[in-house]
Amino acid sequence: MSDNDTAALAVLLIFGLPTIGWIIVRMMKHMERMEMIKRGMLPPEDEAKYGAYSARYQAPPQAQGPYVAHPATWNTQAQCMLRKGIITTAVGVALFLGLSFIGWRGDGSFTLGPWLLGGLIPLFVGLAQVANAMLAGAQFPRAGVTYGPIPPPPPNNAPTPPPASGSGPYAYRPGATEELPRTKPPQTQ
Repeated sequence: MSDNDTAALAVLLIFGLPTIGWIIVRMMKHMERMEMIKRGMLPPEDEAKYGAYSARYQAPPQAQGPYVAHPATWNTQAQCMLRKGIITTAVGVALFLGLSFIGWRGDGSFTLGPWLLGGLIPLFVGLAQVANAMLAGAQFPRAGVTYGPIPPPPPNNAPTPPPASGSGPYAYRPGATEELPRTKPPQTQ
């Protein structure tokens, strides 16, 4: 095999296989979605989109003591956009810092160049996404606030429930286990 054939095969495998994999995954998701619709089920994306359509335009919940409603009840699209914007901004900052060393000269001087656009473009795209998400109603998690449903107050005389990891029919219980009563055999006629 010649060097050109090897290089062409490497490029094809590096770029072609992920592209083919992405196409197959998208095709499988589409087929699954069509089957769900055929069987009368609402796909989860549509349920999230249209099920809480009016809640999307409401203000985010306010904290009630140390608890606030779970972020899933917030504007999920805005929260997702905020997360993507933060990630894109961080990647832009990392690229900008990495590419800035290209302009560093050995004598202590520094020159700016077009290579910095490789970091500045994702940096400002990410900042625009963050600003757009904040305008759409997204909010940053607050320190010291537990996200989840607000627990009801326990009754005054209620025993403390066991921890979740030690409950259930298959959990370990030290000591003897009570035996179930024997059932009567079925009657034959």
